Amino acid sequence: KLTICKSVLDLDYLINVPVLKAHCQTKLTCALKNLKGCIPDSEKRRFHSQGLHRPIAALNVAIKTDLVVVDGMCGDLTFEEGGNPVPMNRIMVGYDPVLIDAYGAELIGLNPHSIKYITLAEEYGVGSTDVDKAEIIELGHRQAGQPILASPLAHRLSSYIDARSACSVCYGSLIHALARLQDEGLLKALSKKNLKIKIGQGFRNKKEEGIGVGNCTAGIRHNLPGCPPKAKDIVEYIRNELCKININ
Repeated sequence: KLTICKSVLDLDYLINVPVLKAHCQTKLTCALKNLKGCIPDSEKRRFHSQGLHRPIAALNVAIKTDLVVVDGMCGDLTFEEGGNPVPMNRIMVGYDPVLIDAYGAELIGLNPHSIKYITLAEEYGVGSTDVDKAEIIELGHRQAGQPILASPLAHRLSSYIDARSACSVCYGSLIHALARLQDEGLLKALSKKNLKIKIGQGFRNKKEEGIGVGNCTAGIRHNLPGCPPKAKDIVEYIRNELCKININ
């Protein structure tokens, strides 16, 4: 049994407008978790007492989201209330909140199947996590230029990057990926070899050694293509490359 605000149940059409961020308890907060705003505070406390994941999934069965508009302009690396913001300059629109959350998780370097409420919502029939089969249409043009790093953590992570005219979308994805790699203790390996991840339009048509991220670094010996690549893919690629070149 769920207690839901009556005004929500009276709606003809619900537009869900979450902010894409990491979360200290559930790893991610986006479309599915954002519906907690449709329940009273007493119910929110009960959700926490039950571990959040199953209640969040059940809530999305009870409340149908008709449209999701995600504010991905400036999310956070580690905490839902801010402190480590990273400009991403993205707006996402979709109809399936499960798919939106799965895609959003990958954008900030998380495996959607490691987030229990996403997989539960899929099991409950709310939507699909199959990002690979989704039709994703990207609009707009990226502007090059050194992104503004608004937090101490993002500044520290930037020391592992060689950026030359990088757009904020690619740069933000790389920052999120480096944060996940730091959690795994892999950034020490980069430091030992004095390696920096190359990114940006300044590397176009250049042949160099090292690790590059994005289509602009296609000439770098170890390159992950994408415009932009998702943070989840960057994490997996750099992890594998570190193993290949025997960095311990």
